[in-house]
Amino acid sequence: MTTGTEARRSTRPEPSAPRTGTPDRPRPRLRPGLATTFVLLGVYAASRLVTTLFLAAVHSLTATATWAQHDGGPGFAGYLSSWDAVFYREISEQGYPAELPRNDDGQVVKNAWAFMPLFPALVRVVRPVVGGDWLIAAIVVAVLAGAGATLVLHRLMLTRFGARASFWGAVFFCVAPMSFMLQVPYAESLFLLLMFGALLAMTARRWAWFAVLGVLASFAHPGGLALSAALGLTWLVRLVRSRRARRRAENEDDPELAPTPLAEHVRIWAAGLIVTAAGFAWPVVVAAVTGERDGYFATESSWWRDYIGSDGFVPFTPWFRFGEAMAGWLGVVAVVLLLAAVVLGLVRRSQRLGLELQTYAIGYVAYLVAVFLPQQSSFRMLMPLAPLLGDPQLSATRRRVVVTIVTGLALQVVAIVLLWTAWPP
Repeated sequence: MTTGTEARRSTRPEPSAPRTGTPDRPRPRLRPGLATTFVLLGVYAASRLVTTLFLAAVHSLTATATWAQHDGGPGFAGYLSSWDAVFYREISEQGYPAELPRNDDGQVVKNAWAFMPLFPALVRVVRPVVGGDWLIAAIVVAVLAGAGATLVLHRLMLTRFGARASFWGAVFFCVAPMSFMLQVPYAESLFLLLMFGALLAMTARRWAWFAVLGVLASFAHPGGLALSAALGLTWLVRLVRSRRARRRAENEDDPELAPTPLAEHVRIWAAGLIVTAAGFAWPVVVAAVTGERDGYFATESSWWRDYIGSDGFVPFTPWFRFGEAMAGWLGVVAVVLLLAAVVLGLVRRSQRLGLELQTYAIGYVAYLVAVFLPQQSSFRMLMPLAPLLGDPQLSATRRRVVVTIVTGLALQVVAIVLLWTAWPP
């Protein structure tokens, strides 16, 4: 490992992005050294210990506060078992309800069908190994998956960024404001592990692995469709670039300008279609079991009543409905300006991010805008965008590294207070 040396070489330039006028060439496989792996695991373990102290301190200081709330039971164990963890435990121990629960007005209320089955299934497998305690099993699964996500994220960033930026990007992930989600009984860490693994497979053009990991991600947490969107955009951009390059090339016999074999196109499309089908599968499962065609969407939108006073799902409208409910037409304008700023930021960073990470970021943001209502849980929904932490600008100097780490830790305390103790994340 050369992390210490690299940290002093803050002026070393990062690899430049490939020119957009030439077709993408396969990148060399970059394998992190064993020492780097152990250092990152040590950083991850230390960060989880720090976060545990944060959680314990906040719980101790707010246990009797009237504004503090949690629904997981008494004591610190109940504090950690709150919010969505209640539903994951219900799924793990009892399964899903055969009928959708409703209130007195006949509206579908919050229920377990909003949550995917992979995480509670793994917890059920691990539970006997750790003595039968559900909370311990859930935390073990979450923490181990978070460790795997950290290592895979580092490997993913190495395909685009230099060793220094990739190392510190993984460290930033460990101490980010929402990183406490990596050790509570939620599916986030498992989902991140699978998403980052699928992205890594896409950059290596291992389509079978992309399909397998993409399918698993789709049954761990909503958001797997962003992978197929990224794959489709990447395939299209490469196809256009390749054709333009061949038209401009003086030597048409250059093997590097040869068209992609048909078999490769078939593999890409097959992988994309498999992941897309998995992304749409859960609503079909809910409909088949409950007998209600819109059962999944009715369940998901039941959380929306607390914010916009109504439910009902129409793609690409939730953000605008939220803005209107909060501030009328000014809220809608604010949403438009926010989305424009996000798009502009991604465009400006396109050369540093590279094709795969750029299309993934675009696809994931589009997915959030299409199906999620912006509220406090939106902050944890941004965690899959962690590959952007590898941007060399964040770790260009030692001062930036320190400021980023300190800011992440400070905001983590704020997030625990606001998004775990006061409101569900």
